[in-house]
Amino acid sequence: MFNRNNGRKGETLDATFSYPETQKENVSRIDSSSPRTAMITDQVEIKGTLAFDGTLEFNGTFEGEIISQGTLTIGPEAIIKAEIQAAKVIIRGKVQGNIAATESIEVCGKAELFGDVQTAKFILAEDAIFRGRSDPIEGKASAPEFAPVFRRLTTTPKSR
Repeated sequence: MFNRNNGRKGETLDATFSYPETQKENVSRIDSSSPRTAMITDQVEIKGTLAFDGTLEFNGTFEGEIISQGTLTIGPEAIIKAEIQAAKVIIRGKVQGNIAATESIEVCGKAELFGDVQTAKFILAEDAIFRGRSDPIEGKASAPEFAPVFRRLTTTPKSR
């Protein structure tokens, strides 16, 4: 149901949706192979959990959790405070929260990211702001073994 307090501008619109089990399979979704992109404008504020397939460009304000197997593009007007799980995340706006992406995370020029990232490929523009920790997805990369190299460097050569 929708509730609006006396129709006053600037107040929150609460929305609650419930779908009977028999109708859930009839809900349309964006196919991840589709070239179309869904877009949420800078006029939208959302709090809660956002789940989608395919590609989404988000330019509004969001707080909560974002879950997808597709691509999330956070537009230059976006302000996001969320835990994000997606295949690919492109950041052009401001994000506070941890991100896990199976493919890649790209922080574009003038974007801001405050949180830890876990991904196979992490791209950070020179004029972007990133404060957090970056870890590879488990099994994708491991630290090389440096101990033998350092042992060779620390041994003193024999005098002749």
